Amino acid sequence: MSHKALLRWMVPLLATAVVVGVAAIMAGAAASLLILWCWALAAALVIVAVGAMFQRRNWVSPLARLGQAARRMAGGDWNVRVQPHGSTAMRKMASDLNALAAQAQRQLSDLQQQRGGLQILVDTLPDPILAADAQGKIILLNAPAARLLSLAPEQALNQKLIGAVSDEQIVELYESVAGGARPPMGALNREINLVRNGQRQTYQAVATRTIGGGALLVLRDVSTLAGAVQMKTDFVANASHELRTPITAIKIAFETLREVYREDVGQSERCISVIDGHLKRLEEMLRDLLDLSRVESPDLQPHVALAKTADLLGVLRSAMGTLARQKNIDLRLGEEPDTPAEIHTDTRLFNLVLKNLVENSIKFTPPGGKVAVTIHPSAAPAHGAAGDGGAITLAVTDTGIGIAPEFIDRVFERFYQVDSARSGTAGRGTGLGLAIVKHAVHALGGTVGLESQLGVGTTVTCELPQPSTEPTTRPGVTPPRSAVA
Repeated sequence: MSHKALLRWMVPLLATAVVVGVAAIMAGAAASLLILWCWALAAALVIVAVGAMFQRRNWVSPLARLGQAARRMAGGDWNVRVQPHGSTAMRKMASDLNALAAQAQRQLSDLQQQRGGLQILVDTLPDPILAADAQGKIILLNAPAARLLSLAPEQALNQKLIGAVSDEQIVELYESVAGGARPPMGALNREINLVRNGQRQTYQAVATRTIGGGALLVLRDVSTLAGAVQMKTDFVANASHELRTPITAIKIAFETLREVYREDVGQSERCISVIDGHLKRLEEMLRDLLDLSRVESPDLQPHVALAKTADLLGVLRSAMGTLARQKNIDLRLGEEPDTPAEIHTDTRLFNLVLKNLVENSIKFTPPGGKVAVTIHPSAAPAHGAAGDGGAITLAVTDTGIGIAPEFIDRVFERFYQVDSARSGTAGRGTGLGLAIVKHAVHALGGTVGLESQLGVGTTVTCELPQPSTEPTTRPGVTPPRSAVA
């Protein structure tokens, strides 16, 4: 009982005692009776005061402390504890409240650990993951999603998804699943396209409604797969187009030849020439397709061995010398003084690179022009080269028609040709040569680049790694494919 409450009890009693005492005096009561009455009143007041103090110590104060602790716990402070005081009931209540706080604290700690473990788990997943509740507030955001959406996880949590995410397709996907009286049947799968750094990225999005009415979004990057599918589609379309032209020409020439081969000798010879030219073109295309298939294979294992540079250039001269003489092209092979006598390479792949580069240069160099092949030590190892033996630079330079700047980035694509006319005229390539070169050079662990000036000429440069020691013939390791350097 508080002091104010005690005064409220004692003041009326004292007033009553005074009134009774005055009345007794006026009535002429005996002094001894009056004194006895006063002592009785004083004893009653003492008993009341002692009872109030006992009640305060055993009930009021402990109950006040319990209430204060309960309010702190309700505010989230589960570290608070109450010292047991007062009556047995109050002590038991304090012990029960402390036990409840300890249990809640343990459960909260377990939940925090589980949430932390869940966050670590989702952060290690490569796919962006985003979850929002029924009110549209972000409750889960892993590291890939934060990078994709350019959000800081600490700031994005508990923020409205509509305000934090600027991609309309993601917001629409959330709204299609979250809220509403009737949830969608199963997960919602949708392909979305996002633009990042000027590039279009394709994601397979899966949205699932959560128990609370929110949504869990998982985005899987399928840009590479989509690109592969598109590449396959383009390959089939280009291959079909490239094969259709010579086949049609052969068919027409054959039908014409069948009608006139006895009557018009000149026409017959022209038809035979057309057939022969297009058959050679078909043969060349099939050969290039087989070469491209080999160098693109993930199972390709280069066999690096010591090879004489003169032998490699001799094979090239035997293969390309006749074509160069027919077009009056000055073919120069390894005439520089710093040409190494021997190099470490896979002879088959190196010859494939040389053959395609020189053949391409001769085809697009006018008569009287020059084509030069140089091989010399490089100042720095090739990018991604294994070992520390440096590198060699293989360069093929011509004085041909050159390539316009807007086409340079695409010349290493399969079937891509600068000449947009697909007429099948003489001297036109298959569009596979530089694609073969790119993959063969990458299989050797090197990089390839191209510089060209329209009407002046073109230079293709290949940086190829060299081992630090002289190896015997050994299987190499196919390096990861990368973009053209």
